[in-house]
Amino acid sequence: MILVVEDEADVREELVEMLELRRFAVCGADSVASGMEHIRAASCPLILLTDLRLGEGSGLELIRQITADPALQAKVSRSILMTGHIDLTEQIHNEIGKQAIPILFKPVDSSLLLPLLTQDVPT
Repeated sequence: MILVVEDEADVREELVEMLELRRFAVCGADSVASGMEHIRAASCPLILLTDLRLGEGSGLELIRQITADPALQAKVSRSILMTGHIDLTEQIHNEIGKQAIPILFKPVDSSLLLPLLTQDVPT
């Protein structure tokens, strides 16, 4: 299962549809809170694809919450960030680098995204 957390409805719907057409099980959430609800309710590990900047929070904050809780960590096999902004601060670059989180720039290129979704999860 792939969880797409994106506050822009058009972008979220486009990503969900593109992934469904490629036969992925996928659902969407429009906020950090909604994303957390989906993660808590997940019955099997999922891949998190989240926007870096969300209306009421950030995808990085969502990832921090997940990594701080072993029960949530077990429910997320991989996290992938996406952003439409190229003006990332050095602090954000450093944190993304430390956690080895892939980041894609919008509009998301499916030829870059699909390999990230299908590669083996690091152990």
